[in-house]
Amino acid sequence: MTRTVSILRLTSSALLLALALGPGSPSRAPAGPPAPADLPVDAVRVEIIEGLPDQTSWDFTDSLPTVTESYTEPVFGFAAMPTRYSPRAVKLDRGLPFLLRASGRVTPPRGELRLLLRARTGSRLWIDGKLVLSTRFPNLNADGHEEVPEVPAAVAPDIRYLQPGQLESLTNWVADGRPHTFVIEALVGTKGRRPELGELSVSFSPRDGESFLLLSPKRKVWLTEEGWTAYASERIAFWKAEDKQRRQVASADESKYWTRRHDLARAQLSTLNTNSSQLTSIDSFIEAKLRSASVQPAPLTDDYAFLRRVTLDVLGVIPSPEQLDAFARDKSKDRRARAIDRLLAEPGWADHWVSYWQDVLAENPGILKPMLNNTGPFRWWLHDSFADNKPMDRFATELILMEGSLYYGGPAGFGMATDNDVPMAQKAQIVAQAFLGMQMQCARCHDAPYHDFKQEQLFSLAAMLRREPQLVPSSSSIPTNANIVLGKKVKVTLKPGSKVEPRWPFPQLAPEDFPAGVLRNENDPREKLAALVTNPRNERFARVLVNRVWKRYLGWGLVEPVDDWNSGTGFQPVSGASSPSGQQHGQDARETGRMPVLTSDGASHPELLDFLARELVTHDYDLKHVARLILNSQTYQRAIRPDGSLDQPATTRLFASPARRRLSAEQLVDSLFAAVGKPFRSEELNMDVDGRRPVKDFNNLGTPARAWEFTSLSNERDRPALSMPRAQPIVDALCAFGWRESRQGPQTVRDHDPNVLQPAALANGLVANGRIARLSDDSAITALAIEDRPLPEMVRALFLRVLSRPPTAEELKTFAAQLTDGYADRRLKPSGSASHKAGPARPVSWSNHLNPEATRIKQEQERAARAGDPPTDRLRADWRERMEDALWALVNSPEFVFGP
Repeated sequence: MTRTVSILRLTSSALLLALALGPGSPSRAPAGPPAPADLPVDAVRVEIIEGLPDQTSWDFTDSLPTVTESYTEPVFGFAAMPTRYSPRAVKLDRGLPFLLRASGRVTPPRGELRLLLRARTGSRLWIDGKLVLSTRFPNLNADGHEEVPEVPAAVAPDIRYLQPGQLESLTNWVADGRPHTFVIEALVGTKGRRPELGELSVSFSPRDGESFLLLSPKRKVWLTEEGWTAYASERIAFWKAEDKQRRQVASADESKYWTRRHDLARAQLSTLNTNSSQLTSIDSFIEAKLRSASVQPAPLTDDYAFLRRVTLDVLGVIPSPEQLDAFARDKSKDRRARAIDRLLAEPGWADHWVSYWQDVLAENPGILKPMLNNTGPFRWWLHDSFADNKPMDRFATELILMEGSLYYGGPAGFGMATDNDVPMAQKAQIVAQAFLGMQMQCARCHDAPYHDFKQEQLFSLAAMLRREPQLVPSSSSIPTNANIVLGKKVKVTLKPGSKVEPRWPFPQLAPEDFPAGVLRNENDPREKLAALVTNPRNERFARVLVNRVWKRYLGWGLVEPVDDWNSGTGFQPVSGASSPSGQQHGQDARETGRMPVLTSDGASHPELLDFLARELVTHDYDLKHVARLILNSQTYQRAIRPDGSLDQPATTRLFASPARRRLSAEQLVDSLFAAVGKPFRSEELNMDVDGRRPVKDFNNLGTPARAWEFTSLSNERDRPALSMPRAQPIVDALCAFGWRESRQGPQTVRDHDPNVLQPAALANGLVANGRIARLSDDSAITALAIEDRPLPEMVRALFLRVLSRPPTAEELKTFAAQLTDGYADRRLKPSGSASHKAGPARPVSWSNHLNPEATRIKQEQERAARAGDPPTDRLRADWRERMEDALWALVNSPEFVFGP
């Protein structure tokens, strides 16, 4: 971190010129940038100029390309910016490097002011066309052995600390009380670095020792810890909402294309000879089989259990006190349906689905060496897709096309798989398993012994994704004379060195003819594959999707396994058709008048499976529509019985009750923090915090707010200086409950077997013990305990917040007895200190992680993390500890860990 200080009165010094122009530049005064003619009176105009020379100097700005994008911000403070989207609303990278130029007319107060410029790259500040401040371009080379910089002295007592990688420059300037034109320029994303704005800002202070205020035509934002944090959060939320609108605008023509596709799907579906059952609701299908088996269904669950179950299933987290209160105040007969509608409209719908598809699609980003056999972080495309309620056929198409940003959240990240001999074979396997229920893993190196798939079929899909013939390397095959027997003899019919053409290997799933306008590029095998997978005549696609939703909400699929339909009893082998080479193999499919390989005989309720698939297709592949149907059914809302959790064959799988389900790792961690109202307070998932290394070496996954946003924290040789002491305990808790740090392959069903780490993580782990059960100043339970209310009401509120129900009479008696002593005088006068806040730490990054001081600093941070959150001083210690015991008992109860 560097500071440049100078005294200026609208003049420039030789030093300032050298900093502004860059090394090796001629010593001439740079011309001021032109300010836009239409500057708003109450905001700052921001312009983005892309396609600049990739250099760390300013000697190219005499003739700039045209402005790529223009927007406004309320102040000269830039924490976020709008996302660039393709006409398909897929996130694109900006042309790097790009220039951010912000201009505004501001009337600072009369008198001598201190001006402060902060940036993490080369930047310049102009006033009325004259250069007054600049920050240098940082040194982008770092070998890990640098000194750990000291925390810089603050230029004002309450100013926000200068963050790692940030530069600042300070000057004095005399204001005359009249409006002036301020222009700031920053060159972002040079030399392959991540295009991050950092905390780019211009602020001023009236005189020495006073607080700094962000420069603005109208609004007041103080450059303090609280002021900047609140402002940055506001702007990030603003651009997140604005990006959603921008995606809709950008994809107007794309949406029309999908509207035509969906009209065609409904028309094509009407021509298929699918089951014409007279039953028209989920419950009618389920009850018909129950009657035939003479089995009574379980009764409906009570309202509290219903709301906790449906909130966990829709949002992935326990209900908030506000959601509980809204449901309790609703006295209408359809209160459950109304609650479902409210939940489906919540943004948490997207959060909960992201973690599921991260597993199914093997999203595996790395923050260190992200190209080393990892994928790109397409998690943000997943989130945007569900936030926009994107039709599932469009979702699958975008994934298969793999367009957009590679490192920053586009579906192109799905296609990244370096250090892999046939990357597209791996992607083909994932696509087939996710959307067609085909387990083709064994076909990677030989013909599958337990499935009717040949290696050639998988490689033909890989060739379609690759858009050219796929060579079969020797590393992706076993010797033809290996004579390997795994119950059945393993056969190799595809010789190493052969080339497989991009051809659709499953014509019985879907024919290769399309209505006019479906294929926009008939010569693109990848687009053709996407169209075949999502073809409405490929009934497998819709059935697999609705079966996934059904299993997620009921615990068992109508077809099991949900991602391996060809292992399901009664299902016909999909490869009864010809292989890409034209050779017939497999059993002949039955003639049923339908697509032979799509029979639902292996389903527990084949007609219900068809019904839900038709509902998906006829409602524009809207997953929320299918979810709403299931969630509103009595089948879903029934109480849990032991027989509902039994693993039964399709013939005897009745769904008389849902299965007992343990919370997923993400549900558990999110619910723990939600119960006590605490944020994660994790580090930024980034080992290059000063932004000096290329993105190909280090990626930045941001600061997690939900559990799905975490990733593996492993680093080279487990170097302690690269550890993340606050994030690691959360990752450890996730791993204990089945979350995978590394998703090298797709997975639908996690390992839910109990293990000794799980009770240990909840009872003694750093998350549950030092964070959740600790009554710190930022805990909602602390606020609850301080409220002036009778003890029984406080216990009731505690139960509602943690277990989503009031206590029983016996529970109320037990907990009140624990907390009665000292309850009347439990509160103390607050000291005024914010105990959960930590002061600035010396910045440890890749650039200095091999320095012994970096290791010492991280060890200190780890000791602080292990100590947990500082307890509040607003409650007497004896009573607080008993309240913490009560909270600990609730979060360690089986009722918290299992869904109702």
